[in-house]
Amino acid sequence: MGSEINPYAAPQSAPARPVPITVDFGQRRMRFAVGFAALLMIGSLLASAFAIYDIESIVVSGPLLSLFALVLAVLSIRSDLRGFWILSAATVAMSIGCFLTIFLGEWSPGDAQVPIGAASVVFAIVIQAGWVMVRSVWERGKGLGEGDSNPQ
Repeated sequence: MGSEINPYAAPQSAPARPVPITVDFGQRRMRFAVGFAALLMIGSLLASAFAIYDIESIVVSGPLLSLFALVLAVLSIRSDLRGFWILSAATVAMSIGCFLTIFLGEWSPGDAQVPIGAASVVFAIVIQAGWVMVRSVWERGKGLGEGDSNPQ
């Protein structure tokens, strides 16, 4: 009975570990966050142009940009993407501010055309400063991606 192999005995050598599959969710999240930030900044320019032409277009563009901003806020939970929270918060605040101004002032579309159109143009110009954040995050992400290779 001493020469038989005991199937319940502890192994004599360390078990081989499987090779980990490298999926870089951080790079993917960074790319999506940069894409949504660019979408917000380009979308705000388009939305302000449509708002100048027809103020009722904000009924679609406001909630749509707010939805993109909320997605960007969720994507930028990581500490290296937190700068995008400013873009997200500013976009949502602009949408809520326009809604409350029109609702509480009981404005008709004609009353809201000039002030809300002007506010949307100012917002679209100011939010273009976000390209500096996008560039910074993109360059930092490229630098991290190059040095991550593990030659084993």
